[in-house]
This record gives sequence, C-alpha cells and structure tokens, in this order.
Amino acid sequence: MVLTLKDAYALWQQLLPHSSKIQRHTLGEKIDTLFLETLEWAFRASYLSQQQKATAIQAAVVRLDLVKFFLLVGWEINMITDKQYAHVSAPLVEASKMLVGWRESVEKKTPQA
Repeated sequence: MVLTLKDAYALWQQLLPHSSKIQRHTLGEKIDTLFLETLEWAFRASYLSQQQKATAIQAAVVRLDLVKFFLLVGWEINMITDKQYAHVSAPLVEASKMLVGWRESVEKKTPQA
C-alpha cells in the first residue's frame, strides 16, 4: 500500500511541473503536501503498536481523501487533463481501499477500552 502511494506520488510529480506557475504554487503545493503527509502517516502506521495503528491509519485515510478531492478540483479547473486525472487517480483509489481494509483489520484486533 505504501508502494502504491509512492508510485502515485511519482506520477503526480511528473504532472506538477507542467501546471501553470500559479496553480503549481497554490493547489499544486496543497496536493503535494497532502500526498507527502499521507505517505508519512501510512509509513508510520507500519511501525506503531497495535493500539496506535488505527489512529495513524485514519490520519492517512483522511489525507488521502483530501488528495483525491483536491485532484478533482485540479481536474475541474483544467490544471490536469482527463487522461492525467485518470492515470493518477487509479492508484489512489486502490490505496484507499487498502488503507480502509487495513484500518478495519486493526480495529478488529485491537481490544476496546
């Protein structure tokens, strides 16, 4: 899952330089920051104790949802083309499913307080 996110980020990095300077330094930076935070939280979660994993995974899920939302905005304002949007969104949908499944698995294994 972290590899899927990393690959999606690499795709995003290929698209970003082709945006206008204004878009790159506003929405582009926002998406970039959220991408990196998603990667960070997903990576962190793999090292945390069982009790802390669910919180970290949830943080990654929220940030990934924001990445997808802001990519949609970028597509709607023609920052990226239809083809580019589809290309970068596909691995994000897959990563989202993996994160949610991971979170549910962790929640089942974690005793409730």
